[in-house]
Amino acid sequence: MAQQDTESSYRALFEASPQPMLVCQRETGRLLAANEAALQLYGYGRDELTSLTLSALHPEGAPQRGSGAELPLTMSQRRKDGTVFEAELRWRPLEFGGQGAWLILAWERRGGREARLEQEVAERAAQLQAAQRELETFCYSVSHDLRAPLRHIDGFSRAVLDDYGEKLDHQAQEYLTRISQAAGKMSGLLDAMGLLARVARTELELQSVNLSVMAQIISLELKHKEPERKVEFRIAEGLTVQADARLTRQLMDILIGNAWKFSSKVAEAVIEIGSEETGGETVYYVKDNGAGFDMEYAEKLFSIFHRLHRADEFEGSGVGLAIAQRIIARQGGRIWAESAPAQGATFRFTLHPKS
Repeated sequence: MAQQDTESSYRALFEASPQPMLVCQRETGRLLAANEAALQLYGYGRDELTSLTLSALHPEGAPQRGSGAELPLTMSQRRKDGTVFEAELRWRPLEFGGQGAWLILAWERRGGREARLEQEVAERAAQLQAAQRELETFCYSVSHDLRAPLRHIDGFSRAVLDDYGEKLDHQAQEYLTRISQAAGKMSGLLDAMGLLARVARTELELQSVNLSVMAQIISLELKHKEPERKVEFRIAEGLTVQADARLTRQLMDILIGNAWKFSSKVAEAVIEIGSEETGGETVYYVKDNGAGFDMEYAEKLFSIFHRLHRADEFEGSGVGLAIAQRIIARQGGRIWAESAPAQGATFRFTLHPKS
């Protein structure tokens, strides 16, 4: 009974091992057993593999068997699909089912599966880059080619209002005004699409960027644009990061601009820009006490043209956070948000650009 328990334990270890292992008969080379890792390596089913002899796995015929604990033998191996790879095989004598056998441990050498995986990854990356370039070209073309027609729509709508406004009733004037406004909104969307495309093409120029000074400048610009707004800015000093200054300025424009916009209906708006150390990493944040949003939809925040608020509540293109996410991704970081309806929002981000 003890012997059966021991054999069962050995078999369980054999099957569970991540190391590909085969057992073959010493005299004939017939394969007697293979663990799951070996089946994955060679691409056979268990019954298929154990119906073969060892020579079927070697493109050059039956290998010379090892002896005892000698160094691994390097030799070619062949999978079921016919592909050949280099492997190191180590042989161990044992008794299996009452007969002499070899336990063979196999290590696929670099240049085999790893090389194929690397090639597949490289091919996928190339396909992704090609698709991204095609998308960027499309965005640029759409943005460029539609500008002239939109200018014409807007210009002629205004011209009709200016020249014939007195002859038109109120409803007709309203229609023309809406046409002009829609053309202006579409122009804004095209600008955003163009910026989205340019983010991916921009060459990074890394330098020390002072986020504190940048935030101060943005806050002054926003206050100048809407002097009637009463907003308290709390900007921490000494916020610096190695980053691309131009992209980072666009990022801060978007995040602080959103905080400004979504706090516009709060009597005493507060916007805070700072940083915190989390797990040895510097995390920057932009926080407001504005409208907030339901975290149930947080995963859609950074999708292009996706909005969590109606257009009649807050204006916007629905592209800003998508651009922010891409700017941060270009610089090796990540961005996430925390919020609740009517309780403001906090956007946190990291930047780790490669030199």
